[in-house]
Amino acid sequence: MSMSGRMAMSEPIRRLELFTGDGPRWTWSDEEKAAIVAESDGPGTSISAVARRHRLSASQLFTWPRASRQPSG
Repeated sequence: MSMSGRMAMSEPIRRLELFTGDGPRWTWSDEEKAAIVAESDGPGTSISAVARRHRLSASQLFTWPRASRQPSG
């Protein structure tokens, strides 16, 4: 048995690291968002592929058109 296997069986967890995602944040102008949404509207286009190309999640891309239709203020 490996050393880590023995330790895992006999030692309780004493430290837990939690990564909160404090990496770089990306911001897009309204014009950039509109262009990305338009790119994702093409026939046979993969929303996930468009999202990955622009470093955002597919769920985020789905919310942008809705947000642009809501009145501000």
